[in-house]
Amino acid sequence: MRQSNAYTFGFITVIAVAAALILSVASQALRDRQMLNMEADMKRNIVAAVGLMPQGVTDCRRGPLSEKLCCDITACYRDHIVSLVINSRGEIVKGDQIPERISIEAEMDKPEEQRLFPVFLRRKETNSNEYISYCIPIVGKGLWSTLYGYLALQSDLNTITGITFYKHGETPGLGAEIEKDWFQKNFIGKKILDDKGNLVSVTVVKGNVSEALPGAVHKVDGISGATLTGNGVTKLIKKNLLIYEPYFKTIRRRMVQ
Repeated sequence: MRQSNAYTFGFITVIAVAAALILSVASQALRDRQMLNMEADMKRNIVAAVGLMPQGVTDCRRGPLSEKLCCDITACYRDHIVSLVINSRGEIVKGDQIPERISIEAEMDKPEEQRLFPVFLRRKETNSNEYISYCIPIVGKGLWSTLYGYLALQSDLNTITGITFYKHGETPGLGAEIEKDWFQKNFIGKKILDDKGNLVSVTVVKGNVSEALPGAVHKVDGISGATLTGNGVTKLIKKNLLIYEPYFKTIRRRMVQ
């Protein structure tokens, strides 16, 4: 009986260790795959924000040749996007950091002098050192959840090229409309600077924007029944633009020299 019990316990131990090993290997494999999927989704949103993937186009094989650029997201990103890292003073930081894996949320928990932020630049042409769009991650609170997206500016660092929201937990049919093309297209062409060059960002208003009203270029149509989500979008865009403003100011000064 003792020998039988020892055998039983030994057998159970071996099975438990083997199961734990299998689960560990599977977990690591899934984690790697999940990371790759997250990076692929990130790249898809960046190329959409900078205008390489026209909003509303779900089949890249359709439309004019320019719309075929991103049938292969990885190749499109590699050929047209340059990524870099800046610090809180807006200075480019050289090192082994991977811009695509930097989390603004995590960085904001660090002391200001240690914070690093990613920037994604769209080349004018493949292998060109001239850039026609600057893209930054945006993150902040909506009504029920944290909103994640990307905002891209034209080379004047004033005019919005595009915006995407790809992760949130807002109410379907209401706040969740932030991920729809009709809402995101409203941002294209809007300005983040006033006539004196000061950052004023953009505001999601309640209802529709009348282009005849003063300041309409800084206002975006809201979502019916989702005013609080719109308020969250307004706040998070300005908050994230302020993070990058030291870097943007440096580039603007170069443009006028």
